[in-house]
Amino acid sequence: MNKLAVLAFALLLFFSTMLWYLANSSLNDYLKSQVILQSNYYSSQEAKLLNASYSDTTGTTHFTGFSLSNMNGFTHPILLKADNINAQLAKVPTRQLDSPSIQKKTTTIVHVEELRLGSLQAWSEVAQDSPHQETNLDALLEQVNMKLATDYPALYPQISAKIYAKMYPERSEKLALESLETSPKVQAVENNQAIIASNEAKQKKRLLGKAITRVKISSVVIDELTLNITKNNQMQTKQFKNIQLGSFGNENGLESNQLGGELLKQILQHLINIENTDVIQNR
Repeated sequence: MNKLAVLAFALLLFFSTMLWYLANSSLNDYLKSQVILQSNYYSSQEAKLLNASYSDTTGTTHFTGFSLSNMNGFTHPILLKADNINAQLAKVPTRQLDSPSIQKKTTTIVHVEELRLGSLQAWSEVAQDSPHQETNLDALLEQVNMKLATDYPALYPQISAKIYAKMYPERSEKLALESLETSPKVQAVENNQAIIASNEAKQKKRLLGKAITRVKISSVVIDELTLNITKNNQMQTKQFKNIQLGSFGNENGLESNQLGGELLKQILQHLINIENTDVIQNR
Protein backbone atom coordinates (compact mmCIF):
# COMPACT_ATOMS: atom_id res chain seq x y z
CA MET A 1 0.00 0.00 0.00
CA ASN A 2 2.85 2.36 0.88
CA LYS A 3 4.57 1.57 -2.42
CA LEU A 4 1.38 2.40 -4.32
CA ALA A 5 1.04 5.69 -2.44
CA VAL A 6 4.64 6.63 -3.29
CA LEU A 7 4.07 5.71 -6.94
CA ALA A 8 0.88 7.77 -7.10
CA PHE A 9 2.66 10.75 -5.53
CA ALA A 10 5.55 10.45 -8.00
CA LEU A 11 3.13 10.31 -10.94
CA LEU A 12 1.31 13.37 -9.59
CA LEU A 13 4.57 15.32 -9.40
CA PHE A 14 5.51 14.22 -12.92
CA PHE A 15 2.22 15.28 -14.50
CA SER A 16 2.17 18.55 -12.55
CA THR A 17 5.65 19.35 -13.84
CA MET A 18 4.63 18.53 -17.40
CA LEU A 19 1.54 20.71 -17.17
CA TRP A 20 3.63 23.59 -15.80
CA TYR A 21 6.09 23.22 -18.66
CA LEU A 22 3.38 23.05 -21.30
CA ALA A 23 1.56 26.05 -19.84
CA ASN A 24 4.70 28.20 -19.79
CA SER A 25 5.92 27.13 -23.21
CA SER A 26 2.56 28.00 -24.75
CA LEU A 27 2.11 31.29 -22.87
CA ASN A 28 3.57 33.33 -25.72
CA ASP A 29 1.26 31.63 -28.21
CA TYR A 30 -1.70 32.30 -25.92
CA LEU A 31 -0.85 36.01 -25.59
CA LYS A 32 -0.42 36.29 -29.35
CA SER A 33 -3.73 34.57 -30.01
CA GLN A 34 -5.57 36.85 -27.57
CA VAL A 35 -4.33 40.01 -29.30
CA ILE A 36 -5.39 38.65 -32.69
CA LEU A 37 -8.74 37.27 -31.52
CA GLN A 38 -9.82 40.39 -29.64
CA SER A 39 -8.70 42.74 -32.41
CA ASN A 40 -10.56 40.64 -34.96
CA TYR A 41 -13.66 40.35 -32.78
CA TYR A 42 -14.12 44.06 -32.10
CA SER A 43 -13.10 45.29 -35.55
CA SER A 44 -14.35 42.40 -37.74
CA GLN A 45 -11.14 42.94 -39.71
CA GLU A 46 -8.10 40.73 -40.16
CA ALA A 47 -5.53 41.28 -37.42
CA LYS A 48 -1.93 40.11 -37.59
CA LEU A 49 0.81 39.83 -34.99
CA LEU A 50 4.24 38.45 -35.76
CA ASN A 51 5.37 37.58 -32.25
CA ALA A 52 4.62 37.80 -28.52
CA SER A 53 7.35 37.15 -25.97
CA TYR A 54 7.00 37.23 -22.18
CA SER A 55 10.00 37.53 -19.84
CA ASP A 56 9.77 36.08 -16.33
CA THR A 57 12.75 38.09 -15.13
CA THR A 58 11.43 41.53 -16.15
CA GLY A 59 7.68 40.93 -16.18
CA THR A 60 7.50 42.44 -19.65
CA THR A 61 5.64 41.15 -22.69
CA HIS A 62 7.00 42.32 -26.02
CA PHE A 63 4.71 42.30 -29.07
CA THR A 64 6.05 42.87 -32.59
CA GLY A 65 4.47 43.39 -36.00
CA PHE A 66 0.84 44.23 -35.20
CA SER A 67 -1.45 45.33 -38.04
CA LEU A 68 -5.18 45.69 -38.59
CA SER A 69 -6.67 45.52 -42.07
CA ASN A 70 -8.78 48.35 -43.45
CA MET A 71 -12.54 48.05 -43.91
CA ASN A 72 -14.23 47.26 -47.21
CA GLY A 73 -14.75 50.22 -49.51
CA PHE A 74 -11.43 51.90 -48.70
CA THR A 75 -8.26 51.95 -50.76
CA HIS A 76 -5.41 51.57 -48.27
CA PRO A 77 -4.96 47.93 -47.19
CA ILE A 78 -4.00 48.75 -43.57
CA LEU A 79 -5.87 50.83 -41.01
CA LEU A 80 -3.54 50.50 -38.00
CA LYS A 81 0.05 49.38 -37.67
CA ALA A 82 2.32 49.14 -34.61
CA ASP A 83 5.80 47.63 -34.86
CA ASN A 84 6.71 47.38 -31.16
CA ILE A 85 4.45 47.19 -28.11
CA ASN A 86 5.60 46.54 -24.54
CA ALA A 87 3.38 45.62 -21.60
CA GLN A 88 5.08 45.98 -18.22
CA LEU A 89 3.56 44.20 -15.22
CA ALA A 90 3.41 46.06 -11.90
CA LYS A 91 5.71 45.09 -9.04
CA VAL A 92 2.71 43.39 -7.46
CA PRO A 93 1.21 41.93 -10.64
CA THR A 94 -1.91 40.28 -9.22
CA ARG A 95 -4.38 40.62 -6.38
CA GLN A 96 -7.65 38.97 -5.45
CA LEU A 97 -11.01 40.71 -5.61
CA ASP A 98 -13.92 39.20 -3.71
CA SER A 99 -16.68 38.41 -6.16
CA PRO A 100 -20.20 39.55 -5.13
CA SER A 101 -21.68 36.16 -5.97
CA ILE A 102 -23.43 33.49 -3.98
CA GLN A 103 -20.57 31.09 -4.68
CA LYS A 104 -18.13 33.61 -3.14
CA LYS A 105 -15.68 33.05 -5.97
CA THR A 106 -12.66 35.31 -6.17
CA THR A 107 -11.58 37.32 -9.17
CA THR A 108 -7.93 37.86 -10.08
CA ILE A 109 -6.91 41.42 -10.97
CA VAL A 110 -3.85 41.53 -13.25
CA HIS A 111 -2.12 44.91 -12.93
CA VAL A 112 -0.19 46.18 -15.97
CA GLU A 113 1.86 49.19 -14.93
CA GLU A 114 2.41 50.48 -18.46
CA LEU A 115 1.45 49.62 -22.02
CA ARG A 116 3.79 51.42 -24.41
CA LEU A 117 3.46 51.55 -28.19
CA GLY A 118 6.79 52.51 -29.71
CA SER A 119 5.22 53.80 -32.91
CA LEU A 120 1.69 53.73 -34.25
CA GLN A 121 0.65 54.49 -37.82
CA ALA A 122 -2.94 54.98 -38.92
CA TRP A 123 -4.61 55.67 -42.27
CA SER A 124 -7.80 57.70 -42.50
CA GLU A 125 -9.92 58.10 -45.62
CA VAL A 126 -13.50 58.68 -46.72
CA ALA A 127 -15.37 55.94 -48.54
CA GLN A 128 -16.11 56.88 -52.13
CA ASP A 129 -19.83 56.18 -51.71
CA SER A 130 -20.21 57.86 -48.31
CA PRO A 131 -22.88 60.59 -48.42
CA HIS A 132 -21.92 61.92 -44.97
CA GLN A 133 -18.14 62.00 -45.47
CA GLU A 134 -17.71 59.28 -42.86
CA THR A 135 -14.16 58.03 -42.52
CA ASN A 136 -13.01 54.49 -41.89
CA LEU A 137 -12.03 55.58 -38.37
CA ASP A 138 -15.58 56.81 -37.70
CA ALA A 139 -17.12 53.61 -39.06
CA LEU A 140 -14.82 51.35 -37.05
CA LEU A 141 -15.33 53.33 -33.83
CA GLU A 142 -19.09 52.97 -34.20
CA GLN A 143 -18.71 49.23 -34.70
CA VAL A 144 -16.46 48.85 -31.64
CA ASN A 145 -18.91 50.84 -29.51
CA MET A 146 -21.77 48.62 -30.64
CA LYS A 147 -19.84 45.46 -29.76
CA LEU A 148 -18.91 46.79 -26.33
CA ALA A 149 -22.46 47.93 -25.60
CA THR A 150 -23.88 44.58 -26.70
CA ASP A 151 -21.49 42.58 -24.52
CA TYR A 152 -21.39 44.98 -21.54
CA PRO A 153 -24.77 46.77 -21.51
CA ALA A 154 -24.47 47.91 -17.88
CA LEU A 155 -21.35 49.90 -18.79
CA TYR A 156 -22.86 51.45 -21.92
CA PRO A 157 -26.50 52.16 -20.99
CA GLN A 158 -27.18 54.84 -23.62
CA ILE A 159 -25.90 52.82 -26.58
CA SER A 160 -27.44 49.63 -25.19
CA ALA A 161 -30.83 51.34 -24.91
CA LYS A 162 -30.68 52.33 -28.58
CA ILE A 163 -29.78 48.77 -29.57
CA TYR A 164 -32.62 47.43 -27.45
CA ALA A 165 -35.13 49.91 -28.86
CA LYS A 166 -34.03 49.06 -32.40
CA MET A 167 -34.50 45.35 -31.76
CA TYR A 168 -37.89 45.93 -30.15
CA PRO A 169 -39.41 49.00 -31.86
CA GLU A 170 -42.67 48.54 -29.98
CA ARG A 171 -40.85 49.48 -26.76
CA SER A 172 -39.53 52.96 -26.07
CA GLU A 173 -35.89 53.86 -25.57
CA LYS A 174 -36.83 55.25 -22.16
CA LEU A 175 -38.03 51.84 -21.02
CA ALA A 176 -34.87 50.28 -22.36
CA LEU A 177 -32.76 52.72 -20.36
CA GLU A 178 -34.75 51.91 -17.24
CA SER A 179 -34.07 48.20 -17.72
CA LEU A 180 -30.33 48.94 -18.02
CA GLU A 181 -30.20 51.46 -15.19
CA THR A 182 -26.74 51.31 -13.58
CA SER A 183 -27.26 53.47 -10.50
CA PRO A 184 -27.91 51.59 -7.24
CA LYS A 185 -31.64 51.31 -6.57
CA VAL A 186 -31.48 52.08 -2.85
CA GLN A 187 -34.41 53.97 -1.36
CA ALA A 188 -33.46 57.15 0.50
CA VAL A 189 -35.46 56.01 3.54
CA GLU A 190 -33.76 52.60 3.69
CA ASN A 191 -31.86 52.23 6.97
CA ASN A 192 -31.39 48.48 7.08
CA GLN A 193 -27.66 47.99 6.57
CA ALA A 194 -28.11 44.40 5.43
CA ILE A 195 -30.48 45.48 2.63
CA ILE A 196 -28.19 48.34 1.63
CA ALA A 197 -25.19 45.97 1.49
CA SER A 198 -27.22 43.47 -0.55
CA ASN A 199 -28.24 46.16 -3.06
CA GLU A 200 -24.65 47.34 -3.38
CA ALA A 201 -23.49 43.75 -3.98
CA LYS A 202 -26.11 43.30 -6.70
CA GLN A 203 -24.99 46.55 -8.34
CA LYS A 204 -21.35 45.48 -8.18
CA LYS A 205 -22.20 42.12 -9.72
CA ARG A 206 -24.11 43.88 -12.55
CA LEU A 207 -21.10 46.04 -13.38
CA LEU A 208 -18.36 43.45 -12.92
CA GLY A 209 -20.07 40.53 -14.62
CA LYS A 210 -18.84 36.97 -14.11
CA ALA A 211 -15.23 37.27 -15.24
CA ILE A 212 -12.71 35.48 -13.03
CA THR A 213 -9.79 37.41 -14.54
CA ARG A 214 -9.76 41.17 -14.92
CA VAL A 215 -7.02 43.56 -16.09
CA LYS A 216 -6.05 47.02 -14.94
CA ILE A 217 -3.62 49.22 -16.92
CA SER A 218 -2.22 52.26 -15.11
CA SER A 219 -0.80 54.01 -18.16
CA VAL A 220 -1.00 53.69 -21.97
CA VAL A 221 1.60 55.66 -23.93
CA ILE A 222 2.30 56.06 -27.65
CA ASP A 223 5.87 57.26 -28.26
CA GLU A 224 5.29 58.29 -31.89
CA LEU A 225 1.95 58.63 -33.63
CA THR A 226 1.56 59.16 -37.38
CA LEU A 227 -1.86 59.78 -38.91
CA ASN A 228 -2.07 59.71 -42.71
CA ILE A 229 -5.22 61.47 -43.97
CA THR A 230 -6.45 61.01 -47.54
CA LYS A 231 -8.96 63.67 -48.50
CA ASN A 232 -9.93 65.05 -51.91
CA ASN A 233 -7.26 62.85 -53.52
CA GLN A 234 -4.56 64.45 -51.38
CA MET A 235 -2.65 62.97 -48.45
CA GLN A 236 -1.74 64.95 -45.36
CA THR A 237 0.26 63.72 -42.41
CA LYS A 238 -0.01 64.56 -38.74
CA GLN A 239 2.75 63.44 -36.43
CA PHE A 240 2.83 63.58 -32.66
CA LYS A 241 5.05 62.32 -29.85
CA ASN A 242 4.44 61.13 -26.30
CA ILE A 243 0.69 60.57 -26.51
CA GLN A 244 -0.86 59.79 -23.12
CA LEU A 245 -4.07 57.77 -23.30
CA GLY A 246 -4.46 57.47 -19.54
CA SER A 247 -5.48 54.43 -17.51
CA PHE A 248 -7.88 51.59 -18.27
CA GLY A 249 -10.03 50.07 -15.56
CA ASN A 250 -10.50 51.39 -12.02
CA GLU A 251 -9.57 49.42 -8.92
CA ASN A 252 -11.82 46.61 -10.22
CA GLY A 253 -10.17 46.48 -13.64
CA LEU A 254 -11.80 45.40 -16.90
CA GLU A 255 -12.81 41.96 -18.10
CA SER A 256 -9.84 40.46 -19.92
CA ASN A 257 -12.01 39.96 -23.02
CA GLN A 258 -13.17 43.58 -22.83
CA LEU A 259 -9.70 45.08 -22.78
CA GLY A 260 -9.04 44.80 -26.53
CA GLY A 261 -12.24 46.68 -27.37
CA GLU A 262 -11.58 49.44 -24.85
CA LEU A 263 -8.03 49.97 -26.12
CA LEU A 264 -9.14 50.04 -29.74
CA LYS A 265 -11.97 52.43 -28.89
CA GLN A 266 -9.67 54.87 -27.09
CA ILE A 267 -7.07 54.84 -29.88
CA LEU A 268 -9.70 55.42 -32.57
CA GLN A 269 -11.31 58.23 -30.58
CA HIS A 270 -7.93 59.95 -30.18
CA LEU A 271 -7.18 59.60 -33.90
CA ILE A 272 -10.55 61.11 -34.81
CA ASN A 273 -10.00 64.01 -32.41
CA ILE A 274 -6.62 64.95 -33.83
CA GLU A 275 -7.88 64.53 -37.39
CA ASN A 276 -10.56 67.11 -36.71
CA THR A 277 -8.08 69.72 -35.49
CA ASP A 278 -7.11 72.53 -37.83
CA VAL A 279 -3.35 72.23 -37.49
CA ILE A 280 -1.72 70.01 -40.13
CA GLN A 281 1.91 69.13 -39.61
CA ASN A 282 3.83 67.87 -42.62
CA ARG A 283 7.20 66.42 -41.73
